[in-house]
Amino acid sequence: MTTSSTSARRETPEVIPQPEEKETLRQLKATGKLVAVLVILSYMYGDLTVARQLTPDPRQHSWLLMSSPLPTILACLLYVGTVTWWGPQYMSTRKPFARLRNVMMAYNVFQVIFSARIFWEAGMGGWFGSYSILCQRCDFSDNPQAVRMVHAGYWYLFSKFVDFIDTVFFVLHKKNKHVSLLHVCHHALMPVCMWYGIRYYSGGHTTLTFLLNSFVHVVMYLYYLLAAMGPRLRPFLWWKKYLTTLQIVQFTVVIIQNLMVMFVECAIPSVLLAWVSGMALLFFVLFTDFYIREYRKRIKHQDKMKGGPIDLSVSCLNLTKTGISKSPKHLPQNDASHRLCSGATNLLVSEMAVHVSNSTSFSGKTSLKKRDDVPNVLTREKEDGTSRRSRTAQTAQVVPPERLLTPSAVFST
Repeated sequence: MTTSSTSARRETPEVIPQPEEKETLRQLKATGKLVAVLVILSYMYGDLTVARQLTPDPRQHSWLLMSSPLPTILACLLYVGTVTWWGPQYMSTRKPFARLRNVMMAYNVFQVIFSARIFWEAGMGGWFGSYSILCQRCDFSDNPQAVRMVHAGYWYLFSKFVDFIDTVFFVLHKKNKHVSLLHVCHHALMPVCMWYGIRYYSGGHTTLTFLLNSFVHVVMYLYYLLAAMGPRLRPFLWWKKYLTTLQIVQFTVVIIQNLMVMFVECAIPSVLLAWVSGMALLFFVLFTDFYIREYRKRIKHQDKMKGGPIDLSVSCLNLTKTGISKSPKHLPQNDASHRLCSGATNLLVSEMAVHVSNSTSFSGKTSLKKRDDVPNVLTREKEDGTSRRSRTAQTAQVVPPERLLTPSAVFST
């Protein structure tokens, strides 16, 4: 063993996985097994129903990946195995990759442009003009508009493979909790479903799916791009939950569109409608569950932890009235409130010390006053004290609620 290799090992020590990380790895393996089964079941459904009842689009015979579904199935299974087993296991003994910000920003810029182009092509291929949302059959001719829609669908299928890189970034950054069932299921099942949809029915009714999804991806990757730019833009990323809402609305529209076919006479293959509706329903449930867990329950938990707003001015004022020598248990129990009241008490003690010091320094002058002036001085001090207390009470009454210190205001500063 050479000296250079020995020094390299010393510079990059292995990281020992923690018990929590081991549990996360175990959950990832279980997620990978479930998603792999769903991928195989999707392939079996497509091969046993769609492939047997419909004829492949002859315009795609020579296109890459379109001669057989097996390359797509293998790519999806390889993706699932990499991001749920091999990748996290490899990174468990290593530190997260650094200096990937520029790569991520370039990737997100590409995805925004790519998704916007697919959205435009799908719209110009029919949805911005001649297509009907109630019933739209596929045009298998060489009409320029029909061919444009076929190309849009093919590039949308290709974009599903590019989306795999999202999860690769999560794995390299050791953000294993982001590699959830929703995330892996969405990325692994979409290529399988879209392959059969594009290969056997490359236009018409079901293409609304990738029109809407391309638009959502433009917004989503724009959000990822802004987030990758650093903490300076985080205050402007408050709309993350509305992005999830947009995804839920997308699947809702697809389900309603497919259900409307039941009430009109429309010769669209039922096997495709059932598959697209089933996938949209599955993703609707998963995204809704994510929204409830991520936003609704978290907001309730935060409200419960915060409690009601605490008027620290009144609490500290009562504290100073009853005496500073009280024990700390009389302070507000909130940590931030306790610190603020303690600071206010210390400030009051300092001011009293200064006042005593000033009084001592002028004690010589005071002693020179006539004995008859002493009652007048005491009377004036008493009146001044009364007026100060009354002004304090009036000020406490007119202080607006937004000026009062609350735990949220403390933590925001």
